[in-house]
Amino acid sequence: MGEFVTNRKRIPTLDYIKGFGIILIAIYHIVYRSMDGIPDKMIRSLGWAYIGIFFLLSGFTGRQESGIKESYRRRVKGLLLPVVLMELLLLFLGGIYCMIFHKYSISDVIHDSLVTFLRPEITTRIAARSAAAWGDGGTLFFNLSPVWFIWTMVWTELFFHPLRHLVMGRGTKAWIALQVVLLGIQVPMYVFLKPAPWGLTVLPTYLMFMMIGVKLREWNVLERLDRLRLSRAIPISIACLAAHFGLFLFNGNESYYVSKFGNRGALDVFTVILQVVIIFPALYTLARCVGKFRWPALVLEWYGKHTLTVLLMHCLIALVYSDLLGVYCKPGSLWYLELADIPLTFEIIAKSSLSCLLALLTCIPMTILWEKLERVAFRKKPKKKQTDSGRGEAPGKKK
Repeated sequence: MGEFVTNRKRIPTLDYIKGFGIILIAIYHIVYRSMDGIPDKMIRSLGWAYIGIFFLLSGFTGRQESGIKESYRRRVKGLLLPVVLMELLLLFLGGIYCMIFHKYSISDVIHDSLVTFLRPEITTRIAARSAAAWGDGGTLFFNLSPVWFIWTMVWTELFFHPLRHLVMGRGTKAWIALQVVLLGIQVPMYVFLKPAPWGLTVLPTYLMFMMIGVKLREWNVLERLDRLRLSRAIPISIACLAAHFGLFLFNGNESYYVSKFGNRGALDVFTVILQVVIIFPALYTLARCVGKFRWPALVLEWYGKHTLTVLLMHCLIALVYSDLLGVYCKPGSLWYLELADIPLTFEIIAKSSLSCLLALLTCIPMTILWEKLERVAFRKKPKKKQTDSGRGEAPGKKK
């Protein structure tokens, strides 16, 4: 999620965007709401669009090494290995917790761990062809299932760097040609192929978002947006939000990101791409406004810098709080109480909201502890606080 930053500096405004996104995703996962109500539709439309935004920002802020080998070396050491280690640690701790409080056996922990890494897209097919007790997984899996995004990001990074080197220095025409090729691959893959694990069915779309991020950086888009007065930027952003929400109502695409067949075929692909492109200027304007308020800016900036750890931790932490609060069974497979004929009461909404807030707050000390363990395990030096002066300043801008 853009953990690698341009010229070893971070752009606070982009951290605000990512921070808002990870908090919104936590709300999506944890807080109960009425199915298909206006709040639910707004959360879903923005939450799923943020997946594309994260890839776009990853392409924008990613460093450009001189060679592909160095690109892979850095990402394996700085991204893949720490993520795998954290996931194994969370599976171990979560497994112990589920054995104590959710009547899990050791075989249940092993089963959910395998489903977490293999994904139900594979395990359900194994179950259909054998007597193995596979399937969608249980409580432990559902509270660690956001890891699917991490694996999708790993696969995208694997293909992104050769493609980036292929068009580097060749101008906008080469970039457009690559986008057309990716789109030409994506449409038949999405329409005709069976769902693949970790979002591989829509991998070309994620690559397109990363390449869009690269081009936005080349075009100094952030500088152009910064020069736009808020008195003009805010009405434009409101129009973008309205257009984005209208597209979602017309052709909501949750299924797109979890690799299920869409209802409208190729139209799903174009709608998702258009939604992400439309919403980015609105989110950037929102981030500029947040930057004018000290404490909200500090909060979003912290969460924006730690999106990966918060993504992996928040649901498992919320499970503990939901158990403590009682009369509340999220996070898990029951996304909407209406589906189980359970009335959605104010008590449930309040308790799920409190669970979400406590989970996000608990992520802070847990992340600090993890960073200390990570430095020991991978011999990493503490990160120095380096940011571009001025919120939202584009990379490499000279004064």
